[in-house]
Amino acid sequence: MGRDNSSSIDSGNGHKLAYLAGQQKKAVHGAFQAKQNVHDEQVVNANKVAHLSSAKAKAKKKAKLAKASRKRNK
Repeated sequence: MGRDNSSSIDSGNGHKLAYLAGQQKKAVHGAFQAKQNVHDEQVVNANKVAHLSSAKAKAKKKAKLAKASRKRNK
């Protein structure tokens, strides 16, 4: 891999430092992205739970009405 600057000053250490700083930034960014994904997943799961509980309540109410209807039609 060639160096991009052609000055007379050897900047090899500068390139190493820049590379390491970039790696650290990527690691922090990756960890943050993982946290964001977990948070989004938790929100989606919370929405699923809310929908599931409302569907359960609706089904329970329907079953109760159906039972009353059967009882009335005997």
